[in-house]
Amino acid sequence: MGMSDSGAFVLYRIEDIPDGGARGFALPGKRRGVFAVRRGQQAYVYLNWCPHAGAELEYAKDRFLSADGERIVCFAHGAHFAVETGACVAGPCAGQNLRRLPTRIIGGSVFVSTDHELTATSIKG
Repeated sequence: MGMSDSGAFVLYRIEDIPDGGARGFALPGKRRGVFAVRRGQQAYVYLNWCPHAGAELEYAKDRFLSADGERIVCFAHGAHFAVETGACVAGPCAGQNLRRLPTRIIGGSVFVSTDHELTATSIKG
């Protein structure tokens, strides 16, 4: 996994987000928040920061997904990203990625690494 226990904490429990839904979270002591997307028992956690123009993605609380729930959307300029990879798939962000945080799920609790601001490249799941 590459995550030490000292650098990870429980962000939420998997059942806190409905299957197919998303939710934003503030991180204590961090400038940027994160958001999580649930797909069954999988959790995809990304830094809430669009690589296109440098802004938070949602236009309203917890609104991170397209109407059909199939894509992550930055509502500022309409960039669309794949849920599973964070890769830009449409809009003004070609070749860019959301920054994914390392996660692991233990007993229904979703752990994330807290050192994401130290990571210069996207984390491949």
